[in-house]
Amino acid sequence: CMNGLVKDNKLNRKLMILIFFSGADSAVCDVNIDPSRVVVRFGDPVTVNCSTTREDVLEAGWEASVSPVNEQKSKIAVWNVSSLTVWDAEPKCFINYNNEPRQCAEKLDLVIYKYPESVSLIAPEFMKIGVESNITCQVLDVAPIRYLSVKLYKGDEQLGNRSFTHNSTRFPVNESVPFPVTPTRADNGAEYTCVAELQLELGEPIKNVSLPFRMLPIDEPSAINPAEESVPVLKGDSVVFNCTADGIPAPTYTWKHPEADNVKITTKDSVSTVTITGASSSNRGVYECHARNIHGNFTRKVTVEVTGNVNHLMQL
Repeated sequence: CMNGLVKDNKLNRKLMILIFFSGADSAVCDVNIDPSRVVVRFGDPVTVNCSTTREDVLEAGWEASVSPVNEQKSKIAVWNVSSLTVWDAEPKCFINYNNEPRQCAEKLDLVIYKYPESVSLIAPEFMKIGVESNITCQVLDVAPIRYLSVKLYKGDEQLGNRSFTHNSTRFPVNESVPFPVTPTRADNGAEYTCVAELQLELGEPIKNVSLPFRMLPIDEPSAINPAEESVPVLKGDSVVFNCTADGIPAPTYTWKHPEADNVKITTKDSVSTVTITGASSSNRGVYECHARNIHGNFTRKVTVEVTGNVNHLMQL
Protein backbone atom coordinates (compact mmCIF):
# COMPACT_ATOMS: atom_id res chain seq x y z
CA CYS A 1 0.00 0.00 0.00
CA MET A 2 2.80 2.37 0.83
CA ASN A 3 4.43 1.72 -2.53
CA GLY A 4 1.17 2.51 -4.31
CA LEU A 5 0.73 5.74 -2.38
CA VAL A 6 4.24 6.88 -3.26
CA LYS A 7 3.59 6.16 -6.93
CA ASP A 8 0.30 8.12 -6.82
CA ASN A 9 2.03 11.16 -5.25
CA LYS A 10 4.70 11.17 -7.91
CA LEU A 11 2.03 10.94 -10.59
CA ASN A 12 0.10 13.88 -9.07
CA ARG A 13 3.24 16.06 -8.96
CA LYS A 14 3.95 15.31 -12.61
CA LEU A 15 0.36 16.14 -13.51
CA MET A 16 0.51 19.45 -11.62
CA ILE A 17 3.78 20.42 -13.30
CA LEU A 18 2.32 19.51 -16.70
CA ILE A 19 -0.80 21.61 -16.09
CA PHE A 20 1.29 24.57 -14.92
CA PHE A 21 3.52 24.66 -17.97
CA SER A 22 0.70 24.04 -20.42
CA GLY A 23 -1.01 27.26 -19.26
CA ALA A 24 2.13 29.41 -19.20
CA ASP A 25 1.64 30.90 -22.68
CA SER A 26 -1.71 32.46 -21.74
CA ALA A 27 -0.98 33.32 -18.10
CA VAL A 28 1.02 36.49 -18.72
CA CYS A 29 0.32 39.92 -20.23
CA ASP A 30 2.07 40.34 -23.54
CA VAL A 31 1.63 43.86 -24.94
CA ASN A 32 4.30 45.21 -27.23
CA ILE A 33 4.23 48.88 -28.31
CA ASP A 34 6.47 49.96 -31.17
CA PRO A 35 7.92 52.52 -30.88
CA SER A 36 7.64 52.50 -27.10
CA ARG A 37 8.29 56.27 -26.89
CA VAL A 38 7.09 58.90 -29.34
CA VAL A 39 8.17 62.57 -29.47
CA VAL A 40 6.02 64.46 -31.94
CA ARG A 41 5.45 68.11 -32.76
CA PHE A 42 1.93 69.41 -32.28
CA GLY A 43 0.05 69.04 -35.58
CA ASP A 44 2.37 66.39 -37.06
CA PRO A 45 1.31 62.80 -37.94
CA VAL A 46 1.97 59.84 -35.65
CA THR A 47 1.74 56.05 -36.13
CA VAL A 48 2.28 53.45 -33.40
CA ASN A 49 1.84 49.65 -33.49
CA CYS A 50 0.57 47.53 -30.61
CA SER A 51 0.77 43.72 -30.77
CA THR A 52 0.80 40.47 -28.78
CA THR A 53 2.19 36.98 -29.31
CA ARG A 54 -0.64 35.23 -27.47
CA GLU A 55 -3.07 33.25 -29.58
CA ASP A 56 -6.22 33.58 -27.44
CA VAL A 57 -6.97 37.17 -28.54
CA LEU A 58 -10.53 38.49 -28.55
CA GLU A 59 -9.74 42.05 -29.56
CA ALA A 60 -6.93 44.60 -29.62
CA GLY A 61 -7.20 48.37 -29.73
CA TRP A 62 -6.28 51.83 -28.55
CA GLU A 63 -8.05 54.00 -26.03
CA ALA A 64 -7.38 57.66 -26.85
CA SER A 65 -9.16 61.00 -26.97
CA VAL A 66 -8.42 61.09 -30.69
CA SER A 67 -8.65 58.24 -33.26
CA PRO A 68 -9.50 55.33 -30.92
CA VAL A 69 -9.03 51.83 -32.40
CA ASN A 70 -10.86 48.51 -31.86
CA GLU A 71 -9.82 45.42 -33.85
CA GLN A 72 -11.76 42.17 -33.33
CA LYS A 73 -9.74 38.92 -33.11
CA SER A 74 -6.60 40.71 -34.19
CA LYS A 75 -3.17 40.41 -32.62
CA ILE A 76 -2.20 43.90 -33.77
CA ALA A 77 -3.74 47.38 -33.54
CA VAL A 78 -2.36 50.50 -35.17
CA TRP A 79 -2.92 53.98 -33.74
CA ASN A 80 -2.64 56.32 -36.70
CA VAL A 81 -3.30 60.08 -36.52
CA SER A 82 -2.73 62.23 -39.60
CA SER A 83 -2.41 65.44 -37.56
CA LEU A 84 -2.13 65.32 -33.78
CA THR A 85 -3.85 68.47 -32.54
CA VAL A 86 -4.85 67.54 -29.00
CA TRP A 87 -2.62 67.79 -25.95
CA ASP A 88 -4.41 65.18 -23.81
CA ALA A 89 -4.53 62.24 -26.25
CA GLU A 90 -3.18 59.79 -23.60
CA PRO A 91 -3.19 56.74 -25.93
CA LYS A 92 -3.28 53.35 -24.22
CA CYS A 93 -3.15 50.00 -25.99
CA PHE A 94 -5.44 47.26 -24.64
CA ILE A 95 -5.73 43.58 -25.57
CA ASN A 96 -8.58 41.31 -24.42
CA TYR A 97 -8.04 37.54 -24.19
CA ASN A 98 -10.13 34.38 -23.77
CA ASN A 99 -8.01 33.21 -20.84
CA GLU A 100 -6.61 34.86 -17.71
CA PRO A 101 -5.40 37.51 -17.54
CA ARG A 102 -8.33 38.51 -19.71
CA GLN A 103 -7.30 42.12 -20.30
CA CYS A 104 -3.85 43.70 -20.56
CA ALA A 105 -3.05 47.34 -21.24
CA GLU A 106 -0.03 49.60 -21.60
CA LYS A 107 0.17 53.36 -21.96
CA LEU A 108 2.22 54.94 -24.75
CA ASP A 109 5.03 57.22 -23.60
CA LEU A 110 3.97 60.20 -25.72
CA VAL A 111 5.58 63.66 -25.71
CA ILE A 112 3.85 66.38 -27.73
CA TYR A 113 5.92 69.52 -28.11
CA LYS A 114 5.58 73.02 -29.51
CA TYR A 115 8.31 75.54 -30.28
CA PRO A 116 8.02 78.86 -28.40
CA GLU A 117 5.92 81.46 -30.17
CA SER A 118 8.52 84.03 -29.17
CA VAL A 119 11.51 84.56 -26.89
CA SER A 120 12.20 88.09 -25.70
CA LEU A 121 14.47 89.90 -23.26
CA ILE A 122 13.05 92.56 -20.94
CA ALA A 123 15.41 94.93 -19.13
CA PRO A 124 14.93 98.15 -17.12
CA GLU A 125 15.30 101.38 -19.05
CA PHE A 126 18.18 102.36 -16.77
CA MET A 127 20.56 99.96 -15.02
CA LYS A 128 22.93 101.63 -12.61
CA ILE A 129 26.50 100.50 -12.15
CA GLY A 130 26.92 98.55 -8.91
CA VAL A 131 23.17 98.16 -8.34
CA GLU A 132 21.46 94.80 -8.86
CA SER A 133 18.58 94.72 -11.34
CA ASN A 134 16.67 91.94 -13.12
CA ILE A 135 16.94 91.03 -16.77
CA THR A 136 13.89 88.92 -17.60
CA CYS A 137 13.64 86.25 -20.28
CA GLN A 138 10.06 85.85 -21.50
CA VAL A 139 9.05 82.67 -23.36
CA LEU A 140 5.57 82.50 -24.89
CA ASP A 141 3.42 79.51 -25.85
CA VAL A 142 5.80 76.59 -25.37
CA ALA A 143 5.17 72.94 -24.45
CA PRO A 144 5.90 70.82 -22.56
CA ILE A 145 7.52 73.03 -19.97
CA ARG A 146 9.28 70.19 -18.15
CA TYR A 147 11.69 69.94 -21.11
CA LEU A 148 12.28 73.70 -21.24
CA SER A 149 15.53 75.35 -20.21
CA VAL A 150 15.88 79.16 -20.20
CA LYS A 151 19.36 80.70 -20.26
CA LEU A 152 20.79 84.22 -20.12
CA TYR A 153 24.02 84.99 -21.99
CA LYS A 154 26.42 87.93 -22.04
CA GLY A 155 28.16 87.41 -25.34
CA ASP A 156 29.20 83.75 -25.22
CA GLU A 157 29.23 83.61 -21.42
CA GLN A 158 26.26 81.91 -19.77
CA LEU A 159 25.11 83.92 -16.75
CA GLY A 160 22.12 81.87 -15.63
CA ASN A 161 20.02 78.78 -16.34
CA ARG A 162 16.51 77.82 -15.21
CA SER A 163 14.76 74.51 -15.86
CA PHE A 164 11.28 73.18 -15.01
CA THR A 165 11.74 69.41 -14.70
CA HIS A 166 9.18 69.07 -11.91
CA ASN A 167 6.37 70.80 -13.82
CA SER A 168 4.10 68.18 -15.43
CA THR A 169 1.91 70.62 -17.40
CA ARG A 170 1.40 69.30 -20.93
CA PHE A 171 -0.34 72.31 -22.43
CA PRO A 172 1.46 75.38 -23.85
CA VAL A 173 2.38 77.96 -21.23
CA ASN A 174 4.04 81.37 -20.96
CA GLU A 175 7.04 81.68 -18.67
CA SER A 176 8.98 84.72 -17.42
CA VAL A 177 12.35 84.07 -15.81
CA PRO A 178 14.18 86.92 -13.99
CA PHE A 179 17.97 86.82 -13.76
CA PRO A 180 19.73 89.22 -11.32
CA VAL A 181 22.48 91.29 -12.94
CA THR A 182 24.77 93.88 -11.33
CA PRO A 183 26.35 96.02 -14.08
CA THR A 184 29.97 97.12 -14.02
CA ARG A 185 31.79 99.61 -16.22
CA ALA A 186 33.15 96.67 -18.21
CA ASP A 187 29.56 95.81 -19.22
CA ASN A 188 29.14 99.06 -21.15
CA GLY A 189 28.20 97.99 -24.69
CA ALA A 190 27.98 94.26 -23.87
CA GLU A 191 25.23 92.28 -25.63
CA TYR A 192 22.83 90.09 -23.66
CA THR A 193 20.52 87.43 -25.12
CA CYS A 194 17.92 84.98 -23.84
CA VAL A 195 17.96 81.40 -25.13
CA ALA A 196 15.04 78.97 -24.74
CA GLU A 197 15.92 75.31 -25.28
CA LEU A 198 13.61 72.30 -25.62
CA GLN A 199 15.69 69.29 -24.62
CA LEU A 200 13.68 66.44 -26.14
CA GLU A 201 16.42 63.83 -26.53
CA LEU A 202 16.24 64.20 -30.31
CA GLY A 203 19.89 65.08 -30.63
CA GLU A 204 20.79 68.75 -30.33
CA PRO A 205 18.34 70.83 -28.23
CA ILE A 206 15.85 72.96 -30.14
CA LYS A 207 16.94 76.59 -29.53
CA ASN A 208 15.11 79.89 -29.85
CA VAL A 209 17.11 83.08 -29.27
CA SER A 210 15.88 86.57 -28.40
CA LEU A 211 16.99 89.75 -30.08
CA PRO A 212 20.15 91.06 -28.36
CA PHE A 213 20.01 93.72 -25.68
CA ARG A 214 22.95 96.15 -25.59
CA MET A 215 23.87 97.11 -22.06
CA LEU A 216 24.36 100.84 -21.51
CA PRO A 217 24.70 101.10 -17.74
CA ILE A 218 24.36 104.47 -16.10
CA ASP A 219 26.39 106.23 -13.44
CA GLU A 220 26.10 109.79 -12.19
CA PRO A 221 29.27 111.89 -12.49
CA SER A 222 31.83 111.33 -9.76
CA ALA A 223 34.95 113.40 -9.13
CA ILE A 224 38.41 112.46 -10.19
CA ASN A 225 39.86 115.84 -9.08
CA PRO A 226 39.37 117.22 -5.56
CA ALA A 227 36.03 118.95 -5.06
CA GLU A 228 37.83 122.11 -3.87
CA GLU A 229 41.36 123.32 -4.55
CA SER A 230 43.44 126.52 -4.28
CA VAL A 231 45.87 127.43 -7.07
CA PRO A 232 48.48 130.18 -6.44
CA VAL A 233 49.96 131.99 -9.45
CA LEU A 234 52.37 134.90 -9.77
CA LYS A 235 51.26 137.90 -11.75
CA GLY A 236 52.33 137.52 -15.35
CA ASP A 237 52.72 133.76 -15.10
CA SER A 238 50.49 131.17 -16.70
CA VAL A 239 48.56 128.43 -14.92
CA VAL A 240 46.60 125.38 -16.05
CA PHE A 241 44.05 123.33 -14.10
CA ASN A 242 41.27 120.97 -15.11
CA CYS A 243 37.98 119.39 -14.18
CA THR A 244 37.51 115.65 -14.73
CA ALA A 245 34.50 113.56 -13.73
CA ASP A 246 33.63 109.94 -14.45
CA GLY A 247 30.11 109.00 -15.47
CA ILE A 248 27.98 107.05 -17.95
CA PRO A 249 26.99 108.59 -20.24
CA ALA A 250 30.02 110.86 -20.30
CA PRO A 251 29.31 114.18 -18.54
CA THR A 252 29.29 117.58 -20.15
CA TYR A 253 31.09 120.53 -18.54
CA THR A 254 30.24 124.18 -17.89
CA TRP A 255 32.36 126.77 -16.06
CA LYS A 256 31.55 129.86 -14.06
CA HIS A 257 34.57 132.13 -13.57
CA PRO A 258 35.72 135.77 -13.47
CA GLU A 259 35.49 137.29 -16.92
CA ALA A 260 38.90 137.91 -18.52
CA ASP A 261 40.27 137.83 -22.05
CA ASN A 262 43.27 135.71 -21.06
CA VAL A 263 41.17 132.70 -19.93
CA LYS A 264 40.79 129.81 -22.37
CA ILE A 265 38.66 126.67 -21.77
CA THR A 266 39.06 123.48 -23.82
CA THR A 267 37.39 120.04 -23.41
CA LYS A 268 38.79 116.81 -24.81
CA ASP A 269 38.35 113.14 -23.86
CA SER A 270 36.11 113.96 -20.88
CA VAL A 271 38.64 116.45 -19.46
CA SER A 272 37.81 120.15 -19.32
CA THR A 273 40.89 122.38 -18.97
CA VAL A 274 41.28 126.04 -17.98
CA THR A 275 44.40 127.90 -19.16
CA ILE A 276 45.20 131.38 -17.81
CA THR A 277 47.95 133.12 -19.76
CA GLY A 278 49.72 136.09 -18.12
CA ALA A 279 47.75 136.13 -14.90
CA SER A 280 46.51 139.46 -13.57
CA SER A 281 44.35 140.65 -10.74
CA SER A 282 41.27 140.18 -12.95
CA ASN A 283 41.88 136.44 -12.86
CA ARG A 284 41.61 136.24 -9.10
CA GLY A 285 38.52 134.39 -7.81
CA VAL A 286 36.62 131.07 -7.89
CA TYR A 287 36.45 128.97 -11.03
CA GLU A 288 33.45 126.66 -10.67
CA CYS A 289 33.12 123.56 -12.86
CA HIS A 290 29.80 121.71 -13.24
CA ALA A 291 29.95 118.17 -14.67
CA ARG A 292 26.52 116.83 -15.61
CA ASN A 293 24.78 113.92 -17.27
CA ILE A 294 21.09 112.96 -17.23
CA HIS A 295 21.52 111.09 -13.96
CA GLY A 296 23.30 113.65 -11.79
CA ASN A 297 25.97 116.29 -11.48
CA PHE A 298 29.23 117.09 -9.73
CA THR A 299 30.74 120.49 -8.86
CA ARG A 300 34.42 121.33 -8.50
CA LYS A 301 35.70 124.70 -7.24
CA VAL A 302 39.19 126.03 -7.96
CA THR A 303 40.22 129.23 -6.18
CA VAL A 304 42.88 131.16 -8.09
CA GLU A 305 45.14 133.34 -5.93
CA VAL A 306 47.23 135.86 -7.89
CA THR A 307 50.29 136.96 -5.88
CA GLY A 308 53.57 138.86 -6.35
CA ASN A 309 53.43 142.27 -8.05
CA VAL A 310 49.67 142.21 -7.66
CA ASN A 311 50.01 142.68 -3.93
CA HIS A 312 52.54 145.53 -4.47
CA LEU A 313 50.17 147.31 -6.83
CA MET A 314 47.30 146.85 -4.36
CA GLN A 315 49.35 148.60 -1.66
CA LEU A 316 49.87 151.47 -4.00
